[in-house]
Amino acid sequence: MSTDRDPKKDQVRLAKAREVLLKRQAELEEMLKILAAEETSDGQVQDLGDQALSSSMESLRQSLQNTEREEYNMILRALDAVKDGSYGICIDCELEISEKRLKYYPNAVRCLACQEAAENG
Repeated sequence: MSTDRDPKKDQVRLAKAREVLLKRQAELEEMLKILAAEETSDGQVQDLGDQALSSSMESLRQSLQNTEREEYNMILRALDAVKDGSYGICIDCELEISEKRLKYYPNAVRCLACQEAAENG
C-alpha cells in the first residue's frame, strides 16, 4: 500500500464509491422485488409445449434472480469495506485496486492481476 496517500482525496473517493454502490443496491433491490413478484404461469391448463416454455422461463427467472442476489451481496460487502476503510484494497496482495477497475466494477475485491490469477487457479 502507498503511504503518500491524501486522506481528503481518499474520503472523496470513498464517498463517490459509496454513492455508486448505494445506487446499484437500490436498483438491485427493485429488480429482486420484481422478480420475486413475477408469475411465470397464468394458472390456465397448458399443453406440453406451454409447460416446457413455462418451465424454461421459470428456470431463466431463477437464474437471473440468483445472479442479481449474488451481485447484491457483493455490493453489501463493498459497502462494509467502505465503512471500515478497506475499500479498493486487493484482498490477496493488499495493494490498491486501480480506479479504472473500480469505476467499471465497483464491487471488485481483487486487483486485475490477482483476479486473473484466481480465475486461472
